[in-house]
Amino acid sequence: MKIICIVTALLLGLFTQTFAQNQSVENQKFVFLNNGATIGMIIKSVLKADKQRLKLTDQQLPKAKQVITDATVKFNEGVKALKRTGMNNQKLRVLAVAVETEKVHQYKSILTPEQYAILVAQHKKVYPESKV
Repeated sequence: MKIICIVTALLLGLFTQTFAQNQSVENQKFVFLNNGATIGMIIKSVLKADKQRLKLTDQQLPKAKQVITDATVKFNEGVKALKRTGMNNQKLRVLAVAVETEKVHQYKSILTPEQYAILVAQHKKVYPESKV
């Protein structure tokens, strides 16, 4: 009984810490836009678009949000690094292709084959140089 209480307390602490980290990440400014947009605003926008485009179910939404959050944070950090080292269109394109391709690969495990086919087709239109 004591072990169950300890495990429950640890899991609750981990959940609270992860939730707090996600909230702080979502409140960070999105460096690529100068209009005060936050990462959370970008995540909501992309999630809404993906929900409509891919017809995501309620069970898929939490996992999709995590995939989008990871990709948005990675892109944001990449843009910050590029700004420090000298950003140009080619470097920015390479970053976008890498992040979006990884997002497509992460989505594969949560989407149906039909949904994944729609995602890959759209990805190929936008990033034809991608290896999906």
